[in-house]
Amino acid sequence: MKKRIIYILLFSVFILPGLFCSEAKYQKRTAIIYAFKAEGELLRENMDVEDSLIFCGRTFWMGELEENEVIVVNSGVGMTNSAMTTQLIIDEFKPERIIFTGICGGIDPDNDIGDIVIPEKWATHDYGYYGKDGFLIMPIRVKLPEKEKQDTLVFFEVDKGLLDKAEAVVSQAKKRFQKILDRTPQLKIGGVGVSGNSFIDQVEKREWLKEKLDAQIVDMESAAAVQVAKQNGIPILVVRSCSDLAGGSGSSTAEVEIGEFFKVAADNSAGFVLELLKELDSF
Repeated sequence: MKKRIIYILLFSVFILPGLFCSEAKYQKRTAIIYAFKAEGELLRENMDVEDSLIFCGRTFWMGELEENEVIVVNSGVGMTNSAMTTQLIIDEFKPERIIFTGICGGIDPDNDIGDIVIPEKWATHDYGYYGKDGFLIMPIRVKLPEKEKQDTLVFFEVDKGLLDKAEAVVSQAKKRFQKILDRTPQLKIGGVGVSGNSFIDQVEKREWLKEKLDAQIVDMESAAAVQVAKQNGIPILVVRSCSDLAGGSGSSTAEVEIGEFFKVAADNSAGFVLELLKELDSF
């Protein structure tokens, strides 16, 4: 019995602090989330990894990136994976801010393949009601950080301060973009992004998303992450690069386009994040 007590005391004094020191070090820092492994490759290549922890099958990499202490994680694809990972990173690391990066499908025809789009707000496009007249998008009832305050929202806004920082690095970030189809990608800040648990490869659906929500881009994770961050009172920004036009363009489908342009689009999005991190030193 005495030996057991001694073991417990030794564990408490010497082992437990080691388990939690990594999380404590990275509190008040930047968390970066991406859905596909390839979307995080450029970040990991430039990152000085100091430690890693596994929660719920996800590896959270901790270290330095552009002189910022960061936590980087692959969420997996889809709204549930995104929401779960966002809440995990908030609970375990208490970051000061979150950046979600990766590819997306273009909705607005003015957005070409490769363009970087950073929406000011996000909506879940498949949350709603099916009735005799078809599908109706409905607001989501949420509890906000203020005690017992509730609201019903269709659109969840990203952080204005982070949006301003993104504006500040546009010219510098463009210098590192890889060309797609002999064209240098453009960078657009503002407008609406939408997310849902479906890969959109249909022209009619693309036009519907533009008509109903005035969407610029579509993906399968961001709206969930923004909603979770907002309900936790954590600033968040989403950086996305168009790897395809939802529904395809010309003779190509979105499925074909994403296969062809995925890597370059993912690296351009991550490249913008690297430039943004430099600006966050003064944030």
